[in-house]
Amino acid sequence: MKINCRNLGLFGGTFNPVHIGHLRLAEDIGEEFRLDKVVFIPTNIPPHKKMKEEISPVHRVRMVESAIKDNDRFTSDDIEVERGGISYTIETVNYVYDNYCFEEKPFFILGSDLLDEIAVWKDISILTRKVHFIVMMRAGSPGLDRLSGLADLFQTEDRDKQDGNYPACSNGLSFSLFEKRKLEITSSEIRERIKLKKSIRYLVTEDVLHYIERNDLYR
Repeated sequence: MKINCRNLGLFGGTFNPVHIGHLRLAEDIGEEFRLDKVVFIPTNIPPHKKMKEEISPVHRVRMVESAIKDNDRFTSDDIEVERGGISYTIETVNYVYDNYCFEEKPFFILGSDLLDEIAVWKDISILTRKVHFIVMMRAGSPGLDRLSGLADLFQTEDRDKQDGNYPACSNGLSFSLFEKRKLEITSSEIRERIKLKKSIRYLVTEDVLHYIERNDLYR
């Protein structure tokens, strides 16, 4: 088994490139939800959006590995890149169930910007029974009851912080809302700054900065 723990968090994304905002977010969520491990899982080909400034997914994997190497809570898995093709969350979660050892239902970290499309994810009815979603809400984001097309899929559950109980909804879905820290850093901004020959120092780790420079990425 790659991991043996009680509480496991899964953090998927393109990480194109991984930046300080990703790391701080994972640290905040790990602390808030008492996660023993947060697994960064770089996407190979996302199913519902077009990758911008495509580079080899191996580069994105290597940057994640270098960015998290000093944090014992963080680890990474390149299963989606190794598997190739379109990266479907249910396939990755099935892999986690087959290869990791954990006690509680895994947590899946999800941006609120994906809520409108989650209903069409592959095998979503199965996925909702296998993970507990942590929905990252930006400050000032509308409540779930105001987001379109989700009334039947989502039912708000309050997280009981005392006993760690996460009751499932009638359709199997359980989730918690997490208001993310204000760190206005995006991968697209970093890529644009590189094109304009502007500094990205302190937006990414030093290791990621040197990796980008060494491999002449995003120019």
